[in-house]
Amino acid sequence: MCGPSSGWSKLALVVLIVGVALHITGWATINWMSYSTTNGVVDTDIGLWRMKSCTSGVCSETSVASQYETGEFNAVRALETITFCVSVFTAILLIIYMCAQLGKRQTMAAVIMVLCYVAGACSFIGMVIHIITIPSPFEVSFSMGLTVIAMTLILIAGTLMIPDAFEPDYDEEEEDYYDPRRRSVVTPITSRKRGPPSRGVTPISYLGGTEGGRWRSY
Repeated sequence: MCGPSSGWSKLALVVLIVGVALHITGWATINWMSYSTTNGVVDTDIGLWRMKSCTSGVCSETSVASQYETGEFNAVRALETITFCVSVFTAILLIIYMCAQLGKRQTMAAVIMVLCYVAGACSFIGMVIHIITIPSPFEVSFSMGLTVIAMTLILIAGTLMIPDAFEPDYDEEEEDYYDPRRRSVVTPITSRKRGPPSRGVTPISYLGGTEGGRWRSY
């Protein structure tokens, strides 16, 4: 991949992209909670935005019914949407971090790490609220399972950014030390000012000029 990025940041980008894809899938699908009768006559699947009801094999998909849109349910919606937005924004920042020549790479890596943790925390809080407020007789379904996997991957991506976030901005230091322009420049040595020593020599005995500054003691 492009840019002066470390192996850790490259791995973090791959993990983060997979996590974002799984989170979007779980966020958009309609299987956050499901209910089915024992004989399968009635099946109901509810997502964050849509629901599907099947009766005797006849199914219809509609917006989530108002009876399920409680304050807690809307809080789950908001938190998972925040996770979606923050994780996508973080993935874009990570791509920029890897491909662009930046002066403060350590600072940007720390920001990416923190954003991953923020996204993971929002997703975790949303899932906890959903689990403790899920109405009976519904059960947790696979869409939330995808979100759990996504949250884990997003947190792992943030952890993989720790080496970049806490190491010095090595690019700046190496640019000074290894810059070929610096190596090609020979710094002249400042010549010493010739002058009479402090003792044992008179001004008359000093011979300067091209003879190398010989001294004769009296």
